[in-house]
Amino acid sequence: MKKIRRIKPGQRKRERKEAAAALEKQAAAFLDHPKECCICAAPFERNHESVKTWQVVVKEDVVRLTCPTCWGRITETLERRSEELCIEKD
Repeated sequence: MKKIRRIKPGQRKRERKEAAAALEKQAAAFLDHPKECCICAAPFERNHESVKTWQVVVKEDVVRLTCPTCWGRITETLERRSEELCIEKD
């Protein structure tokens, strides 16, 4: 019985290489991260606690590091704005 392949072997290999390159690029961006909060300039000390609590956002090759305090302010502001938009729609 003949095997039916949906994707050609060359295409699968190319996709695998592209995915590996994208992963390598993202990993390099994390190694090149800023050393302070992008909002309040609080220093980032690499330890177990700070790694778990600080937020890292990567968007279009820009890495932003945000401390827990500023991240809380951002989420509060976004929640208030979404509530305001819901009230305006009604």
